[in-house]
Amino acid sequence: MKSALRIKLFQDIYARDGGCCVYCGIPARQPGRGVKRGPDLATLDHVLPKSAGGPLTRDNLVLACSACNNERGTMEAETFRALKASRGTA
Repeated sequence: MKSALRIKLFQDIYARDGGCCVYCGIPARQPGRGVKRGPDLATLDHVLPKSAGGPLTRDNLVLACSACNNERGTMEAETFRALKASRGTA
């Protein structure tokens, strides 16, 4: 996917999800020039993982903080949401 299209896709999903991680609800910082990595950095997470054939489409992507995206790995999205809720971090 071309860089400009990828940036537009990110911006659309960031706006759709209100700038907050869909898993833990924290405000996620947008990446960009001068922004350092951190657990609250906004990332796009595949609901159906790429490793399972998940497409790079708006319907299969959600906004996730870097911490949740890394913690989830290839766990099913609903299973991960339930795990976060049971810990009181959703």
